[in-house]
Amino acid sequence: MPTPAKKAKARPNPPKDHIVLPDGRTLGFGDYGAPDGLPIFAFHGTPGSRFMLRAGDATARRAGVRLIAPERPGYGLSSYQRNRTLRGWADDVAALADALGVKTFAVAGISGGGPYAAACAALLPERVLAAALISPVGPMAGPERPEKIGRGHYSTFRLLPRVPHFYRGAFNFGRLAFLYAPLPIYALIMSRASSQDWKILSRREVRLSLLGGVAEGVRPGVRGALEEMRIFSRPWDLPLGDIKASCFLWQGMADRNVPPAAALRLGELIPGCRVTRVEGAGHYWVFDHLAEVLETLKAAAQKSPLPEARPGAIVETATTKKPKAAKRMKRSS
Repeated sequence: MPTPAKKAKARPNPPKDHIVLPDGRTLGFGDYGAPDGLPIFAFHGTPGSRFMLRAGDATARRAGVRLIAPERPGYGLSSYQRNRTLRGWADDVAALADALGVKTFAVAGISGGGPYAAACAALLPERVLAAALISPVGPMAGPERPEKIGRGHYSTFRLLPRVPHFYRGAFNFGRLAFLYAPLPIYALIMSRASSQDWKILSRREVRLSLLGGVAEGVRPGVRGALEEMRIFSRPWDLPLGDIKASCFLWQGMADRNVPPAAALRLGELIPGCRVTRVEGAGHYWVFDHLAEVLETLKAAAQKSPLPEARPGAIVETATTKKPKAAKRMKRSS
């Protein structure tokens, strides 16, 4: 359990895009959807910012939920925090919830936000009603990691702790591209996308959401993203087996951004997690199916019947097993 978080500083008319945490750091956030709806703390990808969830404003209003999108340390308006942890994020979310007057809530993590949603579900059991893990980054180190992931992901997570200066240079190059040459970098992203992702990425609203979200996230620099990759390259040290909240995981099986094997492994580690394998879908399928995710979270939080799974999806309920010692990682293309 995380140490009890002190309440964030309150003001008569607090800013609508950030709070000041007890240790003096700033925590930025976006607030979308229905103001009086079920609060869902939605965590952006890596890199990203509060703006990434802005595209879901209308969908959230129709679903009757409130999307609160905090920025992790080093992104957007949020102060950088050296050596931060997944556990520390749960404290930050609790402080933000207190500042906004929110007692209980659901959480959702997209891509790199997935581990943080899992952390909140594990460490804030009295407050988290349900959790959604959407194309999440799964365990990449320690006994929880899968035995087999793609060659590119294998190299990234194995080498990053050893040659951080190389990745700092690559991240800085990407930052400059998103800030000053967004269309060429977006064209490069599309050229590497699966056919399903390409169709989604070609839409104007998706392009604006991703380019704006990433640009705002890396505007202060790349330290937040590098810190995040460091976290992903190490064991998580989370009591995933103790999670009591209803958990749901969606994973596109044609995802080229995160290894599906690691995402599915995450689902196996959470008791009773409902895992939906979306055959043929890539990393960005949620842009077409956000309503399904929000309606599922709302139903679970209110203990109502869950909506039916989308046609063609393979739905499984995880039976948690104790993690075995990982064998030497095999490479695959």
